[in-house]
Amino acid sequence: MQIEWKSDSTDPYISREIAEWPGSLRVHRAHVCAGKMVEHVNDFHEVNVTLSGSLTTRKIGASGRRVWTSNRGTNLCITPAGQAISAEWGGKIDNLMMVLDAGFVSQTAIENGFSPNVEFVEVYRSKDPLIQNLGLTLLETSAKGDPLGNMFADSLIQTLTLHLLSNYTYASKVPAVASGGLSGYRLNRVIEFIDANLESDISLADLAAVADLSPFHFSRAFRKSTGKTPQQYVMQQRLERAKVLLARPDLPIVEVSLRSGFKNQSHFTTWFRKYTNFTPKLWRELKLA
Repeated sequence: MQIEWKSDSTDPYISREIAEWPGSLRVHRAHVCAGKMVEHVNDFHEVNVTLSGSLTTRKIGASGRRVWTSNRGTNLCITPAGQAISAEWGGKIDNLMMVLDAGFVSQTAIENGFSPNVEFVEVYRSKDPLIQNLGLTLLETSAKGDPLGNMFADSLIQTLTLHLLSNYTYASKVPAVASGGLSGYRLNRVIEFIDANLESDISLADLAAVADLSPFHFSRAFRKSTGKTPQQYVMQQRLERAKVLLARPDLPIVEVSLRSGFKNQSHFTTWFRKYTNFTPKLWRELKLA
């Protein structure tokens, strides 16, 4: 898409943040000067929330007629793949954009009992706090570098996609969710995978693939079997491994944190204290006393 700016500044962006999960979602928040976006057609689904400022959009709707909308603040605009859209804004705006891969949305629809031929409702001005909060939380999660970042983000992306499928498409089928947990064989495979990959950034998609289930159904089944979410279980295992490694006085604490799957010592200390009420250093001193 092409954007034209009405500013003399060499950098029309006042600030911007970008987070991307290839193959599923990209989130882009931009606080920009006045400008316009020329008419274009994307091969992905686009969800925009105008957080502040006034934005005017023009779409060619399903009926073939052009539809103009002008709204101020927390405006929701959903543009399906293949729909022409242009926009302009006469002053500064703060905009949150979520780009969803069309193939990913179709696959999520299939896995959860919806038609794979996803047809979004034409939305121009509704407010949806959940969509806004999910987008902002995904940006925050990406920026933090949290050890559960990928897994937590996967869960948020699934929630966002299912919310869109349930509320902003013409799909009428409600997916039936199995009430049972994971079979013993599947659960053992998942637990073994987690234990072998604690140093890596394990994603919800990784665990679901090991269990041969969709991420949505895997999460529910895993919690049914263990009483914990996948995120909670992985964090517990990382902290239990950290305890074992801390009992070795030859290992620096920073190495313990990395070998337990934490990206830095600060995050490790925060989670370890939350889990044990002790800092790693104090826990080691008490253990070795």
